[in-house]
Amino acid sequence: MEIVRKVVIDVLFLLVGAAAWVAALPAQENQENTSTQQDREEDPSQPLHYANYSEASTPKNILVIDFNGLTAYDDNVLGDNADRVGSAVFQGGAHIGLEEERNRSALSLDYLPEFLYYTNVNGYNQVNQSLRFGARYDLSRHFELRFEDTGTYYTGIASPRLNENESPASGPLPSLNNTVLIPLARELWDEGRVDAVYQMSRRSNFDFFGSAAVRNFSAIDNPLENLFNTQAFSGGLAYTYRLTATSTLGIMALHQNLRYGASLDRIESPLLTYAWQGKSGFTVSLYGGPQYVRLNDNLLLPNPPTSTTTFISVRQAADKWEGGGGANVGWRSPRTVVLGSAQRLSSDGGGIFTSVISTVESFEIRRHVVRHWDFLVGGENAQTTALSALFGGAVVNTQAGSLKIEREFAGNLVAQLGYVAGRQRVSGTYPFQVDMNRNYVSLGFFYRFKRLPLGR
Repeated sequence: MEIVRKVVIDVLFLLVGAAAWVAALPAQENQENTSTQQDREEDPSQPLHYANYSEASTPKNILVIDFNGLTAYDDNVLGDNADRVGSAVFQGGAHIGLEEERNRSALSLDYLPEFLYYTNVNGYNQVNQSLRFGARYDLSRHFELRFEDTGTYYTGIASPRLNENESPASGPLPSLNNTVLIPLARELWDEGRVDAVYQMSRRSNFDFFGSAAVRNFSAIDNPLENLFNTQAFSGGLAYTYRLTATSTLGIMALHQNLRYGASLDRIESPLLTYAWQGKSGFTVSLYGGPQYVRLNDNLLLPNPPTSTTTFISVRQAADKWEGGGGANVGWRSPRTVVLGSAQRLSSDGGGIFTSVISTVESFEIRRHVVRHWDFLVGGENAQTTALSALFGGAVVNTQAGSLKIEREFAGNLVAQLGYVAGRQRVSGTYPFQVDMNRNYVSLGFFYRFKRLPLGR
């Protein structure tokens, strides 16, 4: 309860601070653009404005208030094939956010609380919270500061929200590994990043960046789960040069410190990057390079592997060279979005291992079929392989897929029928996680209040 209290207090401070920041800024006069934007937003024949189609754009200088509710059936609430329990689920939530943009600065804030009630599972009802914050400030014509932070406090397997990308683009910059499904633990994680971007010329810029991330577990119900809290710190420098009007080439030097209790792993990554943006909505980005991993793992492992009471202390120090890289492709048209990504990188172990090789392939397709109707399909395949020999060659394979149909009513009300399937298999000496299959069918309704303009 102390953690929940702190999260709520932090959210209130951020909301109050953001409101004060907005009120202090001078108003921007742009009535013609605002009127056009509002007319487009109210036209139900157009694609949903938040759907990321090429014609769609997120309105600026607005306050957003949305509410949602859904009923669903989850056929594996506990996430354990050996103890399979199904239940109807009732879920309600909200989205409170603002988007503010000025000549030299920008601010975005999103707070998303939700509650879940399970009819057949006692003691598993929950309140989840998520907070996203971003800011930008131009110190001069050539120097820009950026800050972004995302925090989440939840139990179970997070389900995608309405119109959020289900296959987020991969990238060389570090983030916490979220491909491992841990259904029976309360998880608090937060990721923050700061960028200082210096534009040397019209063709080139430097980006000095640093990030910090934490993942903490509590209320662990599975006695076989020996989960690792994670503290990740990284920093580096990226140089980008614009080759043509549509393509860039860059080089990046990245350093990562990954701490898991008494274990500390370090990763050094020199990477090349390339990006291209076509005129017809096509985009491509590539990155890759060697990764030098230094392992220094000190662990308490069960002895024997299935024990929940007896543990032994073990240690491994090793250096390894790994190859890392990935690609993103995308196409956006007025009625269609196609996204795909693939990557192989050294990262944290998602809570069940120390450092790992994480390989992920994902895709998402969204289509505005006819007036008022949207169709979405997405999928992901991931493999997480422990780098330390202490885990006995442990590998986690995870697959997930989703199918959703959305219907818009009167511009503000959206109904969504969805199906999400998940599968996870674990191999290796130590059973830190269980095998699971999960099917989730839902019918939800999402109400959007009219966007409230900010400023005078």
